[in-house]
Amino acid sequence: MKSREGLILLAASIAMVAFTGTAPAQGVRKVASISTHAKIRDVSACGTTGLVAAISHDGSVEIWRLPSGESVASWKTGAGATSVACSPDGKRLAIGKRGGTVQLTDAGGKPARTLVASRARIEDVMYSPDGSLLAVRVDAEPAQLWNPITGSRVAELETNFSGSTGMAFSPDSSSFATSNGDTTVRIYDRTGKVKSKYQGFVLTPFTIDFLPDGKQVVVAGADSTLTLLDAAGGNVVRKLPKSSDPVFAVAALPDGHSVMTLDIDAATLKRFTVVLWNLDTNQSHDLSMDGRNLVGYGVISNHRPVLFTADSDSSVTIWEIGY
Repeated sequence: MKSREGLILLAASIAMVAFTGTAPAQGVRKVASISTHAKIRDVSACGTTGLVAAISHDGSVEIWRLPSGESVASWKTGAGATSVACSPDGKRLAIGKRGGTVQLTDAGGKPARTLVASRARIEDVMYSPDGSLLAVRVDAEPAQLWNPITGSRVAELETNFSGSTGMAFSPDSSSFATSNGDTTVRIYDRTGKVKSKYQGFVLTPFTIDFLPDGKQVVVAGADSTLTLLDAAGGNVVRKLPKSSDPVFAVAALPDGHSVMTLDIDAATLKRFTVVLWNLDTNQSHDLSMDGRNLVGYGVISNHRPVLFTADSDSSVTIWEIGY
């Protein structure tokens, strides 16, 4: 099972899909299993190219073509890798490191540049849907926005104390949102200027995502409740029924009617449940999955959302969410 930090990291890994469906998601089915060189830590979809990139616990990078699982490239990036993000066109990777740097490479592993974001551990990295910005989440520090082409920092964002716990780009890349350890949700423009905020949480929100229309964000965390906020004003639109466990990751599915969450057993922090919520009815049901180590979310080339579970030290399973 992933660490608490790894589970929170997933909140950003399972965002950033922007296409329209017509009905709520219904369930999940196993698509395929892929053999890996080592146990996978994080998986990032390369937009809708059909490519996905993965980083393992030993620092190996692997790129596969889905749904076949064909290996496209693999290399060692060195010790200390914590997270990976693939650009929407599949041509660039960003690899977060424990020492506070982000290594940028091409899709074959050729280094492009290194970003020095902090001296603290990089918890998550994320490309904007248009590929023009790179978000970096640092342990116990506010998130940052970078220009991945020039290597310049666009903005270091804000918290009153502690760091950002989750982050997400709007589907049109015009806005960026963070959930934060100071219990405040903030929504920024592309330059890092605050557009709106919500300060009504008593407990820490762990995760955030934009709905596909970009007009609302869904937030969840220690209060075990999904809260929908108006992105423009930061006002509460509605709250869904309370879950039995804290929510460590949330993803608004591309159909516009469904939200997926990763709920962790509060007593043990070991057992997780993937829950599918219908926003039209406020009802939920657990997804039946054999996997127990969720490491990523994305889409494959047939425009279906998929989950990735690292079920052993040498395999990853792909699960497709159906409508």
